[in-house]
This record gives sequence, structure tokens and C-alpha cells, in this order.
Amino acid sequence: MKRVYFFSTPQDISRVLEMFEACDPVKFVAYGQSETPNPPIYLTSGQIPSLGLATASTGSHSSTYLVSLQNSINNIEKFINSDGQTRWIIENGNNEEAVVFTAAGAWDDDILLAGNMSTLHDSSQAQKLMRSFHSALKKSGCTKIDMWWVGPEALRMLKAGKRLATAAVESPVEYNLPLPDELRKD
Repeated sequence: MKRVYFFSTPQDISRVLEMFEACDPVKFVAYGQSETPNPPIYLTSGQIPSLGLATASTGSHSSTYLVSLQNSINNIEKFINSDGQTRWIIENGNNEEAVVFTAAGAWDDDILLAGNMSTLHDSSQAQKLMRSFHSALKKSGCTKIDMWWVGPEALRMLKAGKRLATAAVESPVEYNLPLPDELRKD
């Protein structure tokens, strides 16, 4: 399992992550480039600022975290950018025991952006984290629609005609997750 896509409200993702964290103690480390070798680290998902609120108009560009066991050491690389400034980067490529988590979520009252958990690696630990997250989605009451897991509140939004945007806020409606006919009756 290399990637799991989902739609969730802040309440939905909080419930999923609570179940996920019950499997193993994990940490969430701010992903990407930093001006310091010490990116923010959250020992519980409840510490993540604005969890479940999209931080960009595209779900994939929202705040992202490297997730690994709390006792693991994450690799961070130092580099010089094109302006000659020293920067550090933490990414999945050189952290084989980790996964990458982007909650995305609510953009406004009418739009949810897709989140995902993924990994580049087949290591036993990375795959265990992926399975634990997948299991937490199921146990928390998420519904599978095509390749997307949809949280209970997100499903209510979909049924109410709100947008579950698979790509971006600006995307045409044909890129929204459609409500399957079998769920229209509920």
C-alpha cells in the first residue's frame, strides 16, 4: 500500500488519527524545506495547528508532515538554495521507515479538499503505518467511494450538495467526487 486518499472534516480526521495513534506512538514532523535544522515536531496529532483545515487551495499543497515512530531518527538534509542561503529539507526519500501525511480538509463551509497518506517505501515499518492508517479509516466509520475514503461528516456534506474537490478549489465540477446513486437513498 503506497497511498490512501480521503476526505475529512476536522472532526473526521481527529477521530481517524486518534485511532491511528493508538496503534503506535508516532510523531508528525513538518515536511519540506525549512530555514532551520529543527522543523516543528508534534508528538500527537492534536498538537498540529488547524488540523483538518486546508492551508492551500490545492489539497496536495496543504500542510504536510513526515510521520514516523516517536523514537525514530529522521534524516534531514542541508543544502544551499539558488540565492546562496542555507536551508534544510525533510522528505520521504531518505526516511525509509516513514510515511507522509497531508490532511487538507475544509477550505470553507462548502468545500473539502482531499488529503492523503503515502510512502515511497516498502519497508516493514512504513507499510505497517500505512496499514494502521487504513484500518483507522475503516474503524472510524469512513465510507469507501471509488478510491476515496470519506469521513462521516464529509459524507453528510457530500449528500448536502457540498463540493468534495479531488484536485483544487479552482477545478471544474467534473473533478468533484460524485455521490454514488446507492448513497443517495440514505
